[in-house]
This record gives sequence, C-alpha cells and structure tokens, in this order.
Amino acid sequence: MLKENWRSIARIERVADFLLIVGVFFVTYYGRASLLYWNQRLGWHLQFGGERLAPLKDYFIVLVVALVGYLATLNILGAYGSMRLSSSWRILRLSVLSSLIVFMLLAATLFILKVDLSRSFVVMFCVLATLSITAERFLVLEFLRFWRRRGRNFRNIIIAGSGEQAVRMAIEIHGRPELGLRIFGFADLSTDTGGAKFAELRAALRRAGVQRIGRLIEGTRQLESVVRENPIDEVIFTDLTEVLPKVEEMVLLCAEQGIRSTIAADLFSIGLVKSGISYFGSMPLIHFQTPPGDRWELALKRSIDVMLSGLILLLIFPLLLIIWVSIRFGSRGPAIFSQTRVGLNGRHFTMYKFRSMRVDAEKELQTLLSQNEMQGPVFKLSDDPRITPIGRLMRRYSLDELPQLWNVFRGDMSLVGPRPPVPGEVSMYERKDRRRLSMRPGMTCIWQVSGRNEIRDFSSWVKLDLEYIDNWSLSLDFMLLFRTIPAVLFGHGAR
Repeated sequence: MLKENWRSIARIERVADFLLIVGVFFVTYYGRASLLYWNQRLGWHLQFGGERLAPLKDYFIVLVVALVGYLATLNILGAYGSMRLSSSWRILRLSVLSSLIVFMLLAATLFILKVDLSRSFVVMFCVLATLSITAERFLVLEFLRFWRRRGRNFRNIIIAGSGEQAVRMAIEIHGRPELGLRIFGFADLSTDTGGAKFAELRAALRRAGVQRIGRLIEGTRQLESVVRENPIDEVIFTDLTEVLPKVEEMVLLCAEQGIRSTIAADLFSIGLVKSGISYFGSMPLIHFQTPPGDRWELALKRSIDVMLSGLILLLIFPLLLIIWVSIRFGSRGPAIFSQTRVGLNGRHFTMYKFRSMRVDAEKELQTLLSQNEMQGPVFKLSDDPRITPIGRLMRRYSLDELPQLWNVFRGDMSLVGPRPPVPGEVSMYERKDRRRLSMRPGMTCIWQVSGRNEIRDFSSWVKLDLEYIDNWSLSLDFMLLFRTIPAVLFGHGAR
C-alpha cells in the first residue's frame, strides 16, 4: 500500500511539474509586457531586448527544452523519490539547481542553433519556474505531513536494538509525527538478556514521554517470523556492538523480503567519539573522530590566522627589529632560537622564538631536571639560571614568542590552540594525553589566561587543552585572544 501511494504521488508530481512549466511559459510570455510597464513606471532601468517579443511559436523551442530539461534533471536529483525526510532547504536547493542546469541548456541550445530570442524572457522564465516548483513541492510536502499526522500513508518500522541509540531513535520518531513513521516494535537480536534490556527500554521511553512501544521481539528467529507475517517497511539496526555478527544475517533476510534495512551510522559512538558516513567513489565509509572534527569553521579559523598574523607581523616589524638588536648586543649567539616541536596529529615542525637563554641552554638541561617544578613530562623552572637578563624581560611579557607569528602564517601553528610540545615530552605521554595533538597548536590557549606558569601539574594543563578542544568554536578563540592581551601586558603568571 505504501509503495503504491508513493508511486501515485510521484506520477502526480510529474504531471504537475509538466503543467506547471507549461503554465510558467505562457505567464512569462504574456507577463513580460506588464514587466515592461512596471520597469518604466518605477524607473528600474532594466535593459530589455525590445518592447515586443517575437511571435509565440518562435519561443516553443524554449518550452520543449525546458520540459525535457526540468523533468530529466528533477528525476536525476531525486525530486520524484520519497521526500518524507526532506527539509524546506533541500526543496529549494533542488529547484535552484535544476533551474541553473535548464538555463545553461537553454543558453547552449539557442547559441548552437543561432536563435535570437529575448534573454530577459529566458531569465524571467527560469526564475518563475524556480519559485513555482519550490512552492509546489513545499505545498505537497506540507499536505503529506498533514495527512501523516492523522495516521495516513505511514511506514511500519522495527528498531532492532534496545539500548541508548534505540531510545534516541524512538524519541526522534515520536517527536516528528509528520514523518509518518510508526514503530511496529523493538527487537533484541541477543536472546539471553532480552527481558532485562526490554525492562530498561520501557523505563527509558516512558521517562521520555513515549508511551507506544509496540511489540517486543526477542532473537533473530522471532524477528524473521515477524518480518514474514507483518507489513514491515523498514528495519533500523541500532546498538550493534554486541550483536554485529547477527546483523549481516538480518540484512540479508530483509533483502529477501524486499524490506529496506538501515544501520545507525554512529554504531560505535562512545562519549566524545562520534562517527559519520562519507563516500570514496561508490564505496560508503564510516569514520570516527573526536571534536572538533572536520567542521567548516576550521577553514575560516585558518583564514583568520593568515590574515591576522600577516597584519601583525607588518605592524610590529620595527619592534621585532629592536628586540633582535637587543639580543645580539646583550649576549653571545643568534637572536632567533629554533627548535623542533610536535604539531597537528604528531607532525614535526621548526618553531621560532627570540632567544631568551644562553646559547648552550639545552645542553645544561640534564643538570636541572631534578629541580623541575612541573609534575609530568614537561620541564618548568621559575628561576631558571640559563635565562639572560633581556630574556627574563621578554618572557615576562611574552615578547620571545612573537616570531611564532611566522609559524602561524606558514600553517605550522594557530593563534589559539594547545602549546606545541617537544618530541621528548610527547614520547612520555600517556595514551589519553595524545589527544591534545588533534588540533593545530597555538600561541595562546586556556592555560595562557589561567595563570600560565602558576599551573604546576601537567595533567591540569592537559585537562585545560582538552577542554578547549572539546568545546572549540570561533567565539571561544576570539574570547581567549581578548583575554590573552591583559594577561600578556601585565605579565600574569609569567616567569
């Protein structure tokens, strides 16, 4: 019944689109005169190819190309498939994309055939077609949702799972009756703990306000019997970690019955570890990642880094020159100190700083390890004897870190992010500590505005970095940048 309804709706939509395009064609042709009137009346100064169009029969080529183009394009884009889960934005995207394709087809056809027709007519026709198709699809979608809210044209689904994911799925379905999804029941593919799991499932659903639970199905054999004897449209598999070997058998069972089967994409999501799906060619891939993932805002963050670091380098160039001269005359050795650091996902890069210690400071490190004031694989000493007088002043106001703006500009670092460690420190990390390398290192972060060297425990330092990563946003970056300014000017927590 459901498939027949869907096919009938698809046929109606095709006929409606055909009539709609024909109607828009005539409205455009005969309505262009009114557009000319309002253009003159309101002083829009739009350019038209003439006061009158060529005879109607000359424009039939536009109608023929548009009919073929729209119906074929909408079909390819999936506009005649099930729109049950579609949003208004998707409908608009389908209409705009199909109109752009048809516009290019019309332009190419008229150019190849050397047909001289009004360009304003073609543009006006495609714009009106876009608006008409969008409005038609939106009205159909709203009507179907209105129909489904009253229990018509629904899909019977079985949620094959009884854990947290199954509960989330049921709550989502319960809160969106316009989707026309009816939970026929819940299935537990493992037969040994079904009773206990179902009791927890009932309690969780009732707490969420879901009263209708449907049938409770224990084991693969009972699920096979239910699927065979009842009108089931789809089986959604959730909470798979314990029953994964049985899922393949059940998917094949659904395929033999002609029933759609779906596997929850976040089947292994645990805490902060989230999964998603993508395609490599035609191969579907499930990937797992922790925040911030591959969000588009990261590209914007990188753009901001390039612009701000480049601008700041230009503005403070005289200051950089003064510091460079002061270091060269203040102690023996080069003014710039370079060191290998560990960046994004373990990449090594060369980080630059103004030299604030004696030239042989790294060789003297072994003799000072016993005085380390940090707990963990990081060395910090507030009264480090290797620091030069000019170096102490630079460190107090973080002037020694200004060359790292070049690292930011190059892409090794960011303005905001966890501080980059040296390889020796990373080799002593515990497994859970390495997640601080999952984001591009930065010149400042939460630790910078939380006392900097007043933090004596490496685990607290890591906790602050992970807090930043897990809650990252562009607004957080800007907030930390603004908070860093007074921390640097007043030397809070610096040594």
